[in-house]
Amino acid sequence: MHAAIHQFRSPLGAHDLGAGALGAATLAQLAGQAGAVVTFWSDAAAAEVAAARRPAGTTWLDTGVYRVAEVQPASAAAAYAQITWFDGPRGADQSAAELRAGRERIWPAVRDLDGIGSSYVLVAADRSLVVIGFTASVGTIEAAQAAIMSTELLPGEDPALLPGPDRVDLHRVLHAALPAPAGAR
Repeated sequence: MHAAIHQFRSPLGAHDLGAGALGAATLAQLAGQAGAVVTFWSDAAAAEVAAARRPAGTTWLDTGVYRVAEVQPASAAAAYAQITWFDGPRGADQSAAELRAGRERIWPAVRDLDGIGSSYVLVAADRSLVVIGFTASVGTIEAAQAAIMSTELLPGEDPALLPGPDRVDLHRVLHAALPAPAGAR
């Protein structure tokens, strides 16, 4: 499965960026005018076509295409979302270390928190990484951040390969029809 993320500024109109998509979510940044539309596709070619769409009436900022590397299924909670950006290019060792940390340390620390929804780990061609986590509340996001910060590195984790995210955006979810995790590879 692949994903396209369109970042925008100003209110998003009733544009269709997801006709034929496996799923989609429209996110509006808290206390701001920016947001993102995330659409999920069965293959990279369809995601590239979706990324090229720029409907009129909205100020489009940036678009990226990503491979869905992992889906961590949880509850259907999707009132809020956190997008965590790890900008590229990234080396293979750093990318592998970040994916391992997410899968083996971070997800186990947050998966049982009340209000945790599914999360999607997306990787671009330059190994930049985007993690989109859905929750029932801002309080759940804060609880997840606290849980993550209290984890200790796993044996073999190298802190030099884990510098942390480049930015974190908090969003209200305006619309979410998320795909089933079976399509992740």
